[in-house]
Amino acid sequence: MAGKSIDYGHLAFEVIDRFEGLSSCPEVIGHMSKTLSAFGYTAFLVATAPELIGDAQPDFLLNGWPPAWTEHYTRENFYPDDPVIVHLRRTVDPFQWSEVPASLRAVRRSKQIKHDAAQFGLREGFCVPVFQNGGVIAGVTMGGRQPEFDPHAKRAIHLISLYAHAKALSLAHPSRPARHVLSKGERETLRWVAAGKSSWDISVILKVSEATVNWRIKKATEKLEAINRTQAVVKAIRAKEINI
Repeated sequence: MAGKSIDYGHLAFEVIDRFEGLSSCPEVIGHMSKTLSAFGYTAFLVATAPELIGDAQPDFLLNGWPPAWTEHYTRENFYPDDPVIVHLRRTVDPFQWSEVPASLRAVRRSKQIKHDAAQFGLREGFCVPVFQNGGVIAGVTMGGRQPEFDPHAKRAIHLISLYAHAKALSLAHPSRPARHVLSKGERETLRWVAAGKSSWDISVILKVSEATVNWRIKKATEKLEAINRTQAVVKAIRAKEINI
Protein backbone atom coordinates (compact mmCIF):
# COMPACT_ATOMS: atom_id res chain seq x y z
CA MET A 1 0.00 0.00 0.00
CA ALA A 2 1.30 3.46 -0.79
CA GLY A 3 1.05 5.53 2.39
CA LYS A 4 0.68 8.86 0.58
CA SER A 5 -2.40 7.76 -1.38
CA ILE A 6 -4.43 6.30 1.48
CA ASP A 7 -6.42 8.05 4.20
CA TYR A 8 -5.48 5.64 6.98
CA GLY A 9 -7.53 7.48 9.59
CA HIS A 10 -10.69 7.17 7.51
CA LEU A 11 -9.88 3.53 6.80
CA ALA A 12 -9.45 2.77 10.52
CA PHE A 13 -12.86 4.18 11.42
CA GLU A 14 -14.53 2.37 8.53
CA VAL A 15 -13.09 -0.89 9.89
CA ILE A 16 -14.21 -0.05 13.43
CA ASP A 17 -17.71 0.79 12.22
CA ARG A 18 -18.03 -2.65 10.63
CA PHE A 19 -16.94 -4.33 13.87
CA GLU A 20 -20.15 -3.11 15.51
CA GLY A 21 -22.33 -5.33 13.33
CA LEU A 22 -20.42 -8.51 14.14
CA SER A 23 -21.80 -10.91 16.72
CA SER A 24 -19.32 -13.79 16.94
CA CYS A 25 -15.57 -14.37 17.29
CA PRO A 26 -15.30 -16.12 13.88
CA GLU A 27 -16.85 -13.05 12.25
CA VAL A 28 -14.43 -10.74 14.03
CA ILE A 29 -11.47 -12.94 13.09
CA GLY A 30 -12.57 -12.91 9.46
CA HIS A 31 -13.00 -9.13 9.41
CA MET A 32 -9.67 -8.55 11.17
CA SER A 33 -7.85 -10.96 8.86
CA LYS A 34 -9.23 -9.23 5.77
CA THR A 35 -8.35 -5.81 7.15
CA LEU A 36 -4.78 -6.71 8.09
CA SER A 37 -4.15 -8.47 4.78
CA ALA A 38 -4.40 -5.05 3.11
CA PHE A 39 -1.37 -4.03 5.19
CA GLY A 40 0.62 -7.13 4.25
CA TYR A 41 -0.14 -9.23 7.34
CA THR A 42 -1.13 -12.84 6.86
CA ALA A 43 -1.93 -13.76 10.47
CA PHE A 44 -2.72 -12.21 13.83
CA LEU A 45 -3.47 -13.04 17.44
CA VAL A 46 -5.33 -11.27 20.24
CA ALA A 47 -4.35 -12.81 23.58
CA THR A 48 -3.55 -12.14 27.21
CA ALA A 49 0.11 -12.04 28.19
CA PRO A 50 0.30 -13.18 31.82
CA GLU A 51 3.52 -12.95 33.82
CA LEU A 52 5.52 -16.16 34.03
CA ILE A 53 4.22 -17.49 37.31
CA GLY A 54 3.88 -21.26 37.57
CA ASP A 55 2.42 -22.70 34.37
CA ALA A 56 0.85 -19.44 33.17
CA GLN A 57 -0.13 -19.47 29.50
CA PRO A 58 -1.84 -16.89 27.28
CA ASP A 59 -5.59 -16.92 26.76
CA PHE A 60 -6.26 -16.71 23.01
CA LEU A 61 -9.19 -14.30 22.61
CA LEU A 62 -9.05 -14.15 18.80
CA ASN A 63 -6.79 -16.66 17.09
CA GLY A 64 -5.98 -15.73 13.52
CA TRP A 65 -2.69 -17.66 13.44
CA PRO A 66 -2.23 -20.58 11.03
CA PRO A 67 -3.53 -23.61 12.98
CA ALA A 68 -0.24 -25.45 12.40
CA TRP A 69 1.74 -22.55 13.89
CA THR A 70 -0.55 -22.40 16.94
CA GLU A 71 -0.05 -26.13 17.46
CA HIS A 72 3.72 -25.88 17.01
CA TYR A 73 4.03 -22.81 19.27
CA THR A 74 2.01 -24.51 22.01
CA ARG A 75 3.71 -27.89 21.69
CA GLU A 76 7.18 -26.32 21.88
CA ASN A 77 6.06 -24.11 24.80
CA PHE A 78 7.59 -21.03 23.18
CA TYR A 79 5.61 -18.60 25.33
CA PRO A 80 8.13 -18.22 28.20
CA ASP A 81 10.98 -17.46 25.75
CA ASP A 82 9.18 -15.39 23.13
CA PRO A 83 11.02 -12.01 23.03
CA VAL A 84 7.99 -10.25 21.54
CA ILE A 85 5.90 -11.32 24.55
CA VAL A 86 8.63 -10.35 27.01
CA HIS A 87 8.85 -6.86 25.47
CA LEU A 88 5.06 -6.58 25.29
CA ARG A 89 4.89 -6.83 29.08
CA ARG A 90 7.46 -4.03 29.47
CA THR A 91 6.06 -1.30 27.23
CA VAL A 92 2.83 0.56 26.54
CA ASP A 93 3.85 1.56 23.02
CA PRO A 94 3.21 -0.44 19.82
CA PHE A 95 6.38 -1.84 18.25
CA GLN A 96 7.69 -3.79 15.29
CA TRP A 97 9.06 -7.22 16.11
CA SER A 98 12.46 -6.07 14.86
CA GLU A 99 12.40 -3.23 17.42
CA VAL A 100 12.52 -5.64 20.37
CA PRO A 101 15.77 -4.84 22.26
CA ALA A 102 18.73 -7.00 21.28
CA SER A 103 19.10 -8.16 24.88
CA LEU A 104 15.65 -9.77 24.69
CA ARG A 105 16.28 -11.26 21.25
CA ALA A 106 19.22 -13.06 22.84
CA VAL A 107 17.09 -14.90 25.40
CA ARG A 108 16.84 -18.68 25.39
CA ARG A 109 15.34 -20.12 22.18
CA SER A 110 14.52 -16.70 20.66
CA LYS A 111 16.44 -17.55 17.47
CA GLN A 112 14.54 -20.82 17.16
CA ILE A 113 11.22 -19.00 17.62
CA LYS A 114 12.14 -16.46 14.94
CA HIS A 115 13.31 -19.19 12.55
CA ASP A 116 10.23 -21.36 13.08
CA ALA A 117 7.83 -18.41 12.73
CA ALA A 118 9.44 -17.53 9.39
CA GLN A 119 8.67 -21.05 8.17
CA PHE A 120 4.99 -20.19 8.58
CA GLY A 121 5.36 -16.91 6.68
CA LEU A 122 5.73 -14.76 9.81
CA ARG A 123 9.05 -13.05 9.07
CA GLU A 124 8.25 -9.64 10.51
CA GLY A 125 5.40 -8.19 12.50
CA PHE A 126 3.84 -5.56 14.69
CA CYS A 127 2.56 -5.74 18.26
CA VAL A 128 0.11 -3.54 20.15
CA PRO A 129 0.12 -3.81 23.98
CA VAL A 130 -3.26 -3.54 25.69
CA PHE A 131 -3.72 -2.89 29.41
CA GLN A 132 -7.02 -3.99 30.89
CA ASN A 133 -8.69 -3.15 34.18
CA GLY A 134 -6.96 -4.69 37.16
CA GLY A 135 -3.53 -4.61 35.52
CA VAL A 136 -4.14 -7.52 33.15
CA ILE A 137 -1.84 -7.25 30.15
CA ALA A 138 -2.89 -8.39 26.70
CA GLY A 139 -1.67 -7.79 23.20
CA VAL A 140 -2.54 -7.83 19.54
CA THR A 141 0.31 -9.19 17.46
CA MET A 142 0.40 -9.74 13.71
CA GLY A 143 2.91 -10.99 11.18
CA GLY A 144 3.62 -11.52 7.52
CA ARG A 145 6.42 -11.79 4.98
CA GLN A 146 6.71 -8.07 4.19
CA PRO A 147 4.08 -6.01 6.04
CA GLU A 148 3.46 -2.27 5.69
CA PHE A 149 5.27 -0.10 8.24
CA ASP A 150 4.24 3.34 7.04
CA PRO A 151 3.87 5.49 10.20
CA HIS A 152 0.27 6.39 9.30
CA ALA A 153 -0.51 2.72 8.68
CA LYS A 154 0.89 1.79 12.09
CA ARG A 155 -1.27 4.40 13.81
CA ALA A 156 -4.35 3.05 12.05
CA ILE A 157 -3.45 -0.52 13.03
CA HIS A 158 -2.95 0.62 16.63
CA LEU A 159 -6.51 1.94 16.77
CA ILE A 160 -7.97 -1.07 14.94
CA SER A 161 -6.12 -3.47 17.24
CA LEU A 162 -7.39 -1.83 20.41
CA TYR A 163 -10.92 -1.99 19.07
CA ALA A 164 -10.58 -5.64 18.03
CA HIS A 165 -9.44 -6.48 21.56
CA ALA A 166 -12.36 -4.56 23.07
CA LYS A 167 -14.78 -6.33 20.73
CA ALA A 168 -13.34 -9.73 21.67
CA LEU A 169 -13.81 -8.97 25.37
CA SER A 170 -17.38 -7.81 24.83
CA LEU A 171 -18.21 -11.08 23.05
CA ALA A 172 -16.54 -13.17 25.73
CA HIS A 173 -18.07 -11.23 28.63
CA PRO A 174 -21.32 -9.51 27.59
CA SER A 175 -22.36 -6.71 29.91
CA ARG A 176 -25.09 -4.13 30.20
CA PRO A 177 -24.51 -0.84 28.36
CA ALA A 178 -22.48 1.54 30.48
CA ARG A 179 -24.03 4.85 31.50
CA HIS A 180 -22.47 8.01 30.12
CA VAL A 181 -19.65 9.26 32.36
CA LEU A 182 -17.99 11.94 30.24
CA SER A 183 -18.89 15.62 30.27
CA LYS A 184 -19.99 17.39 27.10
CA GLY A 185 -16.58 19.04 26.83
CA GLU A 186 -14.74 15.75 27.28
CA ARG A 187 -16.83 14.05 24.60
CA GLU A 188 -16.34 16.96 22.22
CA THR A 189 -12.58 16.90 22.80
CA LEU A 190 -12.30 13.14 22.29
CA ARG A 191 -14.22 13.39 19.03
CA TRP A 192 -11.49 15.68 17.72
CA VAL A 193 -8.78 13.38 19.11
CA ALA A 194 -10.44 10.58 17.15
CA ALA A 195 -10.22 12.77 14.06
CA GLY A 196 -6.44 12.87 14.48
CA LYS A 197 -6.17 16.43 15.77
CA SER A 198 -3.40 17.49 18.15
CA SER A 199 -4.12 19.23 21.46
CA TRP A 200 -3.12 22.55 19.90
CA ASP A 201 -5.40 21.97 16.90
CA ILE A 202 -8.31 21.15 19.21
CA SER A 203 -7.69 24.26 21.31
CA VAL A 204 -8.00 26.41 18.19
CA ILE A 205 -11.12 24.60 16.99
CA LEU A 206 -12.89 24.74 20.35
CA LYS A 207 -11.52 28.18 21.25
CA VAL A 208 -10.15 27.05 24.61
CA SER A 209 -6.60 26.85 25.93
CA GLU A 210 -4.35 23.91 25.10
CA ALA A 211 -4.10 23.26 28.85
CA THR A 212 -7.90 22.90 28.98
CA VAL A 213 -7.80 20.41 26.11
CA ASN A 214 -5.12 18.32 27.82
CA TRP A 215 -7.07 18.46 31.11
CA ARG A 216 -10.23 17.20 29.40
CA ILE A 217 -8.30 14.37 27.75
CA LYS A 218 -6.70 13.48 31.09
CA LYS A 219 -10.06 13.38 32.89
CA ALA A 220 -11.72 11.39 30.11
CA THR A 221 -8.84 8.92 30.10
CA GLU A 222 -9.16 8.45 33.86
CA LYS A 223 -12.95 8.04 33.76
CA LEU A 224 -12.71 5.46 30.97
CA GLU A 225 -9.86 3.65 32.77
CA ALA A 226 -7.64 3.96 29.71
CA ILE A 227 -3.86 4.35 29.66
CA ASN A 228 -3.58 6.89 26.85
CA ARG A 229 -5.68 9.04 24.52
CA THR A 230 -5.84 6.38 21.80
CA GLN A 231 -7.30 3.79 24.15
CA ALA A 232 -9.62 6.45 25.58
CA VAL A 233 -11.02 7.07 22.09
CA VAL A 234 -11.61 3.34 21.58
CA LYS A 235 -13.34 2.96 24.94
CA ALA A 236 -15.44 6.06 24.32
CA ILE A 237 -16.61 4.65 20.99
CA ARG A 238 -17.40 1.29 22.55
CA ALA A 239 -19.37 2.98 25.37
CA LYS A 240 -21.29 5.13 22.84
CA GLU A 241 -19.84 8.25 24.45
CA ILE A 242 -18.79 9.49 21.01
CA ASN A 243 -19.81 8.62 17.48
CA ILE A 244 -17.52 8.08 14.49
